[in-house]
Amino acid sequence: MDGAKESVGGAARAPGITVAGLLSPEPWKTRYLFSIGARSWLIHVFVVLLAFVAQQNLSLAAQAWLTGMITLSLVLAGLCQYGQRLPDVPPRALAIAAWFHSALTATVGLLWAWGAFVAAEAGFDNLLLYTLALGGTALGAVSSQHAVMRSCLLSIWTSVPGLAAAHLALDATRLGQANAAMIVLYGAVLTILATRMHRFVASNHALVERLDRQVHQLRYEKKRADMAQEARTRFLAHASHDLRQPVHTMNLLISLLRENELDRDARDIVGKIDLSLTSLSELFQSLLDFSILDLGRMRVSTEAVDLNAVLNRLAKQNMPLVERMGGAIVVSPTSVWVETDPRLLTTMLQNLISNAAKYAPGSTVLMGVRHRKNGIAVVVADQGPGIGEADRPRIFDEFYRSGDDAERVQGLGLGLPLVVRFAELLGHDCRLETRPGHGTLVEIGAMKRVAACREAVKGRWTAAHLLSGLEVYLVDRDGDTRKATEVLLENWGCVVAPEGSAARLGRSKPGLILLNHGMNGNENAAQAITAIREQAGKTVPAIVVSGTLDHEALGIAGLDDVQLLAKPAPPAQLRASLVSLALSTRD
Repeated sequence: MDGAKESVGGAARAPGITVAGLLSPEPWKTRYLFSIGARSWLIHVFVVLLAFVAQQNLSLAAQAWLTGMITLSLVLAGLCQYGQRLPDVPPRALAIAAWFHSALTATVGLLWAWGAFVAAEAGFDNLLLYTLALGGTALGAVSSQHAVMRSCLLSIWTSVPGLAAAHLALDATRLGQANAAMIVLYGAVLTILATRMHRFVASNHALVERLDRQVHQLRYEKKRADMAQEARTRFLAHASHDLRQPVHTMNLLISLLRENELDRDARDIVGKIDLSLTSLSELFQSLLDFSILDLGRMRVSTEAVDLNAVLNRLAKQNMPLVERMGGAIVVSPTSVWVETDPRLLTTMLQNLISNAAKYAPGSTVLMGVRHRKNGIAVVVADQGPGIGEADRPRIFDEFYRSGDDAERVQGLGLGLPLVVRFAELLGHDCRLETRPGHGTLVEIGAMKRVAACREAVKGRWTAAHLLSGLEVYLVDRDGDTRKATEVLLENWGCVVAPEGSAARLGRSKPGLILLNHGMNGNENAAQAITAIREQAGKTVPAIVVSGTLDHEALGIAGLDDVQLLAKPAPPAQLRASLVSLALSTRD
């Protein structure tokens, strides 16, 4: 606003017309003159023709006047047309063209003055008609030539005084003198009008230039801000991605600790470490998802999804966390299938379950499906304290947390905002209901229902024996993580295949590939899996543990029998995936 006020003030204090300005007008003024004059001089031709025809004066002088006027008008129209088509013409050439324009304009004005005497010879009626034509032309000169005051003043004061002299020559009485005086006064009024229009145009030009500079500065600052924001977002993405690896390793080591005989105090310490790692994993996942959204790299891939399977899998994965918080998870069975992105839907529901576990500890988390007019809705509800009236307007704001929650619960305040942004990305809606003291319900709706796509199950195996003898080809460049994973797999009854034995993988017993991706930043999961399968001579099922859940970025979108787990992967989730693939290899 201050800049605008300054600009308006600048317009009011526009400089007057100076001798330097008359002699050397700025280049933009000449270009502006040419842009208007290209058509104005063609109109001038028609005015001259009408004035000649209306007077019915076919004298030799009148014909000479007509010829000179049309010739000069066409030359000036051509000059203006040529000048406006050369925006990059050198300033010196533009100045010469402007002087040429002023000289021709002065010549036209002199012809108008001489024509007034020619009209006076034919009588007062002809002179009166000529006066109207010249007065209109002089006004037109003001409107078309005010940008370059030199041409404008020459046009007025080479023609108007001659017209006044013609009236005096025709009638030297007081009436003729009064007519001549009013004509000169008319010229003075036109000069004042031209001066005001010149100042107005100059002020507008200065305002536009100031605005252009400010817009350029704003664009520069916006570009800098965007670059800084992108750099921060990339940093968060890389940091959250790289920090997943040590957390993943710690998860595996804690799982090994739990399988050892520990005293009560040691078990409590391990349990607290496990809870802290779970919170840390959620923080990393939220940061990474938030960064991917901001960078515009979130890809959506919709397919038919079994909501019952998704809800039960999430309930099984989150049951230990919820139970440690003193609560429980209850899933209402459903046979509904919908069209959505299973990865994003799982992420949204995981965020809601985590929120319920953290903000409503000790309560029962309910999950189910509702049928709405606009489609299917998935519901996650808790029986916690609910959300206060003061916090509701900002509950979906990024990084917002109420004062009590900020001190009591770990987190960044990204859970619900990410749910909303993911829902918008999928074309779903998100609705929240809450009652203080009765709990909170979040509903992800507007999902399209589709027909079930169940595949026939060929056999059934009990989970207790599925991992026994399962051969796992482990691909992991991190020594500590590999060692911890080997011990964990062997405790579950798996056989870790030696490196370089891919050719024998799955020959004598069921086998699969477990790939820990992203250690050096240059690994390609698809290439690694394809190479192992080529050596084995068969399509060996594979599990990829990665910091990104983007199938296309990992190159595994077109590969069959590949499961993707988010790093850090809880051991229970890893075991469930191993069991699932083991079942498929034994069918």
